[in-house]
Amino acid sequence: MYLPIILATAAFWLDLAYGQALFDYVIVGGGTAGLTIANRLTENGGTTVIVLEAGQDRSDDFNVLAPGLFTAMYGNPDYDYDYKTVPQTHANGQVIAQIRGKQLGGSSAMNLMFWTHASQGDIDAWGELGNQGWSWDELKPYFAKSETFTAPSASIEHDLDTEYIVPAIHGKKGPINNTFPDGYGPLDKAWPATFANLGLEVRGDPRDGLALGGYTNLLNIRLDNHTRSYAATAYYRPFAGRKNLVVLTGALATKIILKKGPSGITANAVQYTKDDKNVTVSAGKEVIVCAGSIGSPQLLEVSGIGDATLLKKFGIGALVDNPNVGENLQDHAYVPIGFEVRPGIPTVDDFVNNATFFEEAYAQYLADQTGPLATTGASSALLSLAQIARSEAGIGCPANVLPNPGLRDQYAILCGFLKSEAVTQELTITGGMSPWFANDTTKLFTAFTGGNYFSLLGVLEHPFSRGSVHIQSADISVHPVLDPNYLSHPLDLRLLSVITLHMQNVIAKTKPLSDLLVGNGTVFQPGYHNLTESNVADWVKGNIQSEFHPAGSCAMLPRYKGGVVNEKFQVYGAAKLRVVDASIFPLLPRANLQTLVYAIAERAADMIKGA
Repeated sequence: MYLPIILATAAFWLDLAYGQALFDYVIVGGGTAGLTIANRLTENGGTTVIVLEAGQDRSDDFNVLAPGLFTAMYGNPDYDYDYKTVPQTHANGQVIAQIRGKQLGGSSAMNLMFWTHASQGDIDAWGELGNQGWSWDELKPYFAKSETFTAPSASIEHDLDTEYIVPAIHGKKGPINNTFPDGYGPLDKAWPATFANLGLEVRGDPRDGLALGGYTNLLNIRLDNHTRSYAATAYYRPFAGRKNLVVLTGALATKIILKKGPSGITANAVQYTKDDKNVTVSAGKEVIVCAGSIGSPQLLEVSGIGDATLLKKFGIGALVDNPNVGENLQDHAYVPIGFEVRPGIPTVDDFVNNATFFEEAYAQYLADQTGPLATTGASSALLSLAQIARSEAGIGCPANVLPNPGLRDQYAILCGFLKSEAVTQELTITGGMSPWFANDTTKLFTAFTGGNYFSLLGVLEHPFSRGSVHIQSADISVHPVLDPNYLSHPLDLRLLSVITLHMQNVIAKTKPLSDLLVGNGTVFQPGYHNLTESNVADWVKGNIQSEFHPAGSCAMLPRYKGGVVNEKFQVYGAAKLRVVDASIFPLLPRANLQTLVYAIAERAADMIKGA
């Protein structure tokens, strides 16, 4: 449908794109943020934009499009950068894989499709940290601008308890479609009812940034064809025919060209490689880096923006000496627990246990986009510490005497969040997991023991631990040193222990969910075992996982507080250069990140237009 338009546009620009070329804007990274900004800037036919994406366009690939196939991309170099952390000192030396989308659409092409949102407090905190003009109220219109909500049918509303939805606060004309799944099983239906029995159901729509509780969350899928709705299919493909927009795939940005002049450092161009050719493309107005929380700091450092001492080790001259680049890294870490389900309860383990079942389901999806692969789970819960802990004794903030003013301010906010915000997102995978394969995502989301299982995942929403990502070579193709530093703050270990015990002792043992589990939630998937106050911390340290939500490594903060960009996404010390992606989050929000990335990209586009 779109291919002739794309090819015609590519042919029109071919000579220009492969030679010394000039565009108004050069965007590095054709992911969630990059394609959003490219779309909005080229709404003006007089503005020219080129997007450089290192991966390929896989927007016709069923591994991307089918809601039930997303884990098939994990660890596959055709789709995934498959970064690995250094051994985690505070997590039993584990090396933990970090999936990142290596394709057009970036990680929006391979995430879990949860369409969940930050809280009002999360975004207000950005302003409190020193970013003028940042608050929930100021960002709220951009959440709506990115989305089109489709209301559920009466039967879905009844089965999945989606009456909490307030349609008026959801977007109606945005590119990304979101709705509830129309394929689900008994475990999905039991989830909201279980929280209702505990008095922990949502009392309001979490889309408002306030409501807490257990619920069926939205997914970014289209029900008309049961496909993932994401940056490549929603923000790019319908607009690929614009003559002022060029999107190059297989184009690896290797360096931002920075020039030193009388007025300081200016970003003028980007070097990239494509088809074994080295090319330079110039930016008449700005270079916009949207390479993600791992790729963006890496590109800044190899280009001469970062800690001068570090850069010198790799023969790179520091044009902007800013040790904050690559620091402040945060991630949502979680701990899983697996339970055996009663006979006859369908789970995704059926795909592994029965090859014929998978082949039939795959053939059905290829034929008409229906069947088991046309859906995925949508069960989660945003819960405060008070909701999950019988007693908050022993879970207090330590004295905040840090010399770093930025981190000191962050910790003050996080301590307040313990009393008011979600401390956890508890969610499910309707199947088994093998957390002992934390460094191999091709195995992580599979149980290798036969049988059918149900996994509860307890995510720490506002971690105190901080890590870093830094280059280990001047060659952009060499993965940087990734150190999330999980559990380096002892409070994170304590909180994850409380979260884990809550899942095991409360959620799994409450009806109607417990009725679907063997032994009413007391029989574990092989490899798991009963956890107690005395052994849970060891389990957390040995089985902690990443939810694949890295953020904060090019933080939007005042420079003296650890900032890399200002409140307008502009890189300190370098004119005509911005970073727009999750790396600019100064503080990690609750829930899944994609809605916030779309929102900040929409706002950034307006700022860039108004510059």
